[in-house]
Amino acid sequence: MPRFLLSLIFMGATQLTIANAQIDNSDVLSVEAFLSVDKIRPGDTFKVGVRTTLHGSWHVNSHHPSEEFLIPTVVTFDPVNGLEFGDPNYPKSEEKKFDFSETPLAVYEGSMVIWATAKASESLKPGQIKITGNFGYQACNDVSCLMPSKEPFEILAEVVLPGTAVNTISEARFETSHFAMAELQGQRATADNEIGRLISGNGLLLTLVFIFIGGLALNLTPCVYPIIPITVSFFVGQASGKMSRSFLLAVVYVLGMAVTYSVLGVVAALTGGLLGSSLQSPIVLITIAGVFIVFAASMFGAFEIRVPTALNNLAGGSRQGIFGSLIMGLTVGIVAAPCIGPFVLSLLTYVAAQGDPVMGFLMFFILSMGLGLPYLILGTFSGSIQNLPRSGVWMVWVKKVFGVIMIAMAVYFLSTLLPETVYVSLLIATLGVGGLYVGFWQNSVGISKWFGGLKKVTGVALVLVAGWLALSTWQQTNAPHIAWQPFDEAVFAQAKAEGKPVLIDFYADWCIPCKQLDRKLFSHPDVVRESKNFVAFKADLTKEDSGQVRKLRVRFKVVGVPTIILIDSNGNEYRRFTDELVGTPPADFTAVIREALPTNGS
Repeated sequence: MPRFLLSLIFMGATQLTIANAQIDNSDVLSVEAFLSVDKIRPGDTFKVGVRTTLHGSWHVNSHHPSEEFLIPTVVTFDPVNGLEFGDPNYPKSEEKKFDFSETPLAVYEGSMVIWATAKASESLKPGQIKITGNFGYQACNDVSCLMPSKEPFEILAEVVLPGTAVNTISEARFETSHFAMAELQGQRATADNEIGRLISGNGLLLTLVFIFIGGLALNLTPCVYPIIPITVSFFVGQASGKMSRSFLLAVVYVLGMAVTYSVLGVVAALTGGLLGSSLQSPIVLITIAGVFIVFAASMFGAFEIRVPTALNNLAGGSRQGIFGSLIMGLTVGIVAAPCIGPFVLSLLTYVAAQGDPVMGFLMFFILSMGLGLPYLILGTFSGSIQNLPRSGVWMVWVKKVFGVIMIAMAVYFLSTLLPETVYVSLLIATLGVGGLYVGFWQNSVGISKWFGGLKKVTGVALVLVAGWLALSTWQQTNAPHIAWQPFDEAVFAQAKAEGKPVLIDFYADWCIPCKQLDRKLFSHPDVVRESKNFVAFKADLTKEDSGQVRKLRVRFKVVGVPTIILIDSNGNEYRRFTDELVGTPPADFTAVIREALPTNGS
């Protein structure tokens, strides 16, 4: 049924109810307000809760209704001198089907708690203070609706002197409420997410098969494949000549990887956070880069990687190999985790929005099984690998090639912490000097002609990659870019009032895909040209714990980065891009943003 007909039917039902029913608001719902503290001290921050109980079969629309014509549920606080209120945090809505609607609607039923933080100023005077506000709603049942209404609430609180003892109260009530991420979960991450589309179109079982295949593909990412020679070396050293023993060690190794990824999935489901900020924080990035440097030093012959003696002794006797395999598996999982490609970012986004830790565990466990399958094979057949020809020259050379790659990976992981010019210069120098070293400078006495040719080809290839990177960097530096401006509420409101379309790029400093978009897509001449028809904002979500970032995330329902939103000249969201934009041809993106312009009938 067209939306405007649904709107007319809904409004007709509303008017019919208003004309023929005399219902007291107390028969529909009751509202109670309370604080998280028994007294208020100047300078303190506390919570204000509003508990609403809907009676009988009545419900109210969610804070973000699923249809534009529906009246949202809104809690407002009246201004109070000396108090500053934050944005209310609304619970997760339910999807319910009603007779007057062909599609499920997002509603609240039963009891719920909406809360907001309040900050008391240092100058707040002792005495009694009154906190008042309104619960705005429209109540409906399965066949009719009441007139939109407001239910007032008030709290009388005591302001005490600084240093006075204050007790926490109403903890159980606030525990029944949900964090503002529930508003993001209202998005359900289905329509605009690759994983959501897979589940809706193919079912959960087939989706898990796709996730397993995605885990296999993850081995091709630059974070993972440098670990393969480390894995081979480790299992060759652990091989005992028994394939059953090798298989057991490999299983434990893969389970170690599974632990890392399954925990990641559970954390994503429980917190709903952006995830990248914890996986790619400066401390974690520096640690990962350090791990790669250690691996590189080992490849260049500085030392040989072995399971620490203390851990061997702790594990004891025959179990030392199992314990070592577990530690190595955990390490590989940690090192590989920050390589969040588009597919894994989509999985993170879906799990975070669903908020189901069991589903998060299952999906990331299946992902880790796909990621670990090659390691299972390598570990199982490590005995055969041990029987390969022991040509010391070529083995040493291969290890040094991987050493160069690992140094480049260490630089790559530090890219978000370094100025762009420094990062690119280090990467070019690593590849260029490394190519010359492994291709020409390293002496290899008594080598065959084919091996000498392989060395030169490899060295030339690395030097060419360094040259290509230098050329592309120069071109990108001199290429035009979208005229982004920091997100500003006043400018945004003005653009909507003037009927100008808006382009918003939600990014974070730790988001590597965001940087890829800047370098490859947002610097393309066609994209830059079309962007001039928009008011272009960059919204920085790096500090996800700040109030401003939380407000932006809830308002625009941003679950992960990158997220790019197109808003048409009518002020409505026209299109939303997340992970799928990474790798999108510029021509396709240009066509979409051109369609959002008013001259094209938007």
